[in-house]
Amino acid sequence: MPYTSASAVEIDRKLREDFRRRLKEYGVSAETTDPLLAVLFRTFAQQLEVLYSDTGRIRLALLDELISGLGLQKRMARPAQTVVRFFDTNRTRLIEGGTALTGEASTGAKLTFLTDAPVTVSSARICFAATYEEGAFRLLAGVEMDERFQNARPSLEAVKTNLGPNPALFLAIEPPAEGHLGGHGFYFDFSPDAVEIQKALTRETWCLAGPAGDFSAAGILRPKVGNAGLGRLEWLMPKQRAASAGDPVNDDVAPLPPGFYAGKAYVLPAFPAARRLLCRQPRALEPALARMFGREAANLFATERVWIKITFPRGLPSLQTGIGGVALHAITASNVECLNQTIYFEKHGTAIPISKEGGTDWHLVAPLSVISETDTPYLLETEPSADALVGRYAIRNGRIELTPATFPGGKPHAYANVRVWISAGLAGNQVGPGKIAAIQLKDYAGGLRVSNPTAAAGGTSTEEFADARSRFTTALLSRDRVVTRGDLFAISNSFDRRVLDTTIRSGVERVDGALRRVERVTVYLNKDDFNDPELEARYLLEDLRVVLTKRFLHDIELSLQVEWEES
Repeated sequence: MPYTSASAVEIDRKLREDFRRRLKEYGVSAETTDPLLAVLFRTFAQQLEVLYSDTGRIRLALLDELISGLGLQKRMARPAQTVVRFFDTNRTRLIEGGTALTGEASTGAKLTFLTDAPVTVSSARICFAATYEEGAFRLLAGVEMDERFQNARPSLEAVKTNLGPNPALFLAIEPPAEGHLGGHGFYFDFSPDAVEIQKALTRETWCLAGPAGDFSAAGILRPKVGNAGLGRLEWLMPKQRAASAGDPVNDDVAPLPPGFYAGKAYVLPAFPAARRLLCRQPRALEPALARMFGREAANLFATERVWIKITFPRGLPSLQTGIGGVALHAITASNVECLNQTIYFEKHGTAIPISKEGGTDWHLVAPLSVISETDTPYLLETEPSADALVGRYAIRNGRIELTPATFPGGKPHAYANVRVWISAGLAGNQVGPGKIAAIQLKDYAGGLRVSNPTAAAGGTSTEEFADARSRFTTALLSRDRVVTRGDLFAISNSFDRRVLDTTIRSGVERVDGALRRVERVTVYLNKDDFNDPELEARYLLEDLRVVLTKRFLHDIELSLQVEWEES
């Protein structure tokens, strides 16, 4: 509800009326007001007017204190985000996360964008893409096929085949001359009415075909949310994840909140030698590809390529009309810069402006770090610690307020180093498509081109009070713990979209010589939703066990099992 500010004249009149009414209650009639009281009323009215006019700022300040105290995401600016593509046909190279790009706004201003994660650029290219849904296999119109495939004049009509009940997207990628697809990025262009498809892509598995042409657990990848909402794929099997510990996607860039293109860009992990899978064509697709390409199919699919299958849940809008295109060598970039400043307390004080609200020319996105003179980090003002020497910081009204760390003898430190993310806020949205053309690389030797097929969008100068309050309320109402049977059912049933139903049976059993409460949870799955049902279901249960164990009350045992339902 918006607050209305009363003027000093209105407040003064109301004070006089209230004063006369109270006198009348005591039997005193006063037609005129004493001059001294009149001056007092006007002075008090002026003070109240100033207080009322500042109500909005006070509300925001109180909300900021609550959010900070509960450890929630602070009310900051959000950087504009765009999608960039890199091209280098000469060699395979890694573009580091945080690589600076220069974009030109419609006002002529030059703005800096940083890539949200590392991405590998090579000569790899998508040479074939098709969708499968409701028994029909069809070319995806939004992907430009390799020239050899186009010259074969494939059928544009749907080819009838049976690949299971779930829709799917198939991609055939020509790998680079050196290496594989580790660290390569994809951008999916969705139509405006394909929101459900975009949401499904953020949680559905990807699967690479093996040398025998089968899609098995050895090639399964799962998406996770990364920096700025970028999708980061990881291997299903823990051993494979450990083998790719040198994953170039594991960057050192501090996380940003999800941007405008979250859910549309994805980066593959590093590929261990045993997982650099190639095949000529998936066995299940051989009849459909033969009918689609005719006699040319044998020549076209004689070369080993990377085949990727992305399975989608049933009941979605058509993939043919929902997916407008798929682009390789793409990554998101956000309009942020790192402000790095050393604060000398004697010279600069302990309250330093770091955003436009405090008097600077930029907007604060997030604090990165505050490091003391002895290289120890400062802690948030509300963060508990037994160390009496540690420095503290808080962000209020566009300023960072520092409580200097001290030496063991009690002497305060002389300086601290402050690093924060800053952004142009709303101004970042003025960078249109094709307006990012400059790349800032230390060892840039030419041959690398950059383009951006999308306009920058999603930038804000600050989070509005209504949005912050709604987020705060949601955080308070959401219970991140399992107390009742309803809590256990809700978390288990919503853990994965492939969980069809959940049953819970409670009991008391003797465990290690003591009576313990045991919750036996059975999840119901359908084998058609998995590439390798038994193996994938085992990992699903392990992940569910980790989630539930963290939220369970003490002294409660958990038992998980799977029941398979028929199609």
